[in-house]
Amino acid sequence: MAATPLTEVRLPEQALSELSGINENQWIRDHAISVGRPWWTQTLAEHGFDDTLTGETIRRADIFALSDAAADDPAAALTLLWNALAWGSGDKRRNNKARIAAVAAHPEAAAALLQQAAALSRTDPQTAYELLYPRNRTAIAGLGPAFFTKYLYFAGGGEAHHPCAILDENVALALQKSCGWASLPLSGWLSTAYQRYATLLGMWTDQHHLGRRDSIERWLFEAGKTTPRRPTSGDPS
Repeated sequence: MAATPLTEVRLPEQALSELSGINENQWIRDHAISVGRPWWTQTLAEHGFDDTLTGETIRRADIFALSDAAADDPAAALTLLWNALAWGSGDKRRNNKARIAAVAAHPEAAAALLQQAAALSRTDPQTAYELLYPRNRTAIAGLGPAFFTKYLYFAGGGEAHHPCAILDENVALALQKSCGWASLPLSGWLSTAYQRYATLLGMWTDQHHLGRRDSIERWLFEAGKTTPRRPTSGDPS
């Protein structure tokens, strides 16, 4: 399937109506997840890491506050990763033990890679994505696009026009079924697809005078959760 032109991918009227009435602080910054911290404390310790989670319940704003240090310091990049993973998985483990083990196998290299990706996330979504998904393979075992795009997103510190946004199956499903991006698959996206996604969110933010790109991402995520899953033959672009 040929790549769907972005000019044919449209934000539904329902999204525009709902996004016009949101309180951005409540919708984004105060979006909180209970993470089951004791599991993290134990599992991180088993692999030689300190528990640097911000709390038992983590808000997006709490992770945003970690972003500046992560772009400069590899150790701080690991802190950002643990918090992003915990927030992203909540009380479900979702392969986090394997991810922690993969980082522990090469901690200095993994931390340096994450620090570099955090710095790049602010200006170059495609290159940041490629660092963590070279040749369409995970650079850190188990840390695939659905979770490392959370990391790239939080590395922006909550800036409204940060170019990196979360891309997971729910978001992709809403883009595909509700917005008309027919060629977008539900997983395994190429870096070019991620760049097109970043471009699309920027276009929509400008066209519809929306305040934040991540408000659109959250709307897509919520819409995708209620959309029936069906097989797709889409091209990852």
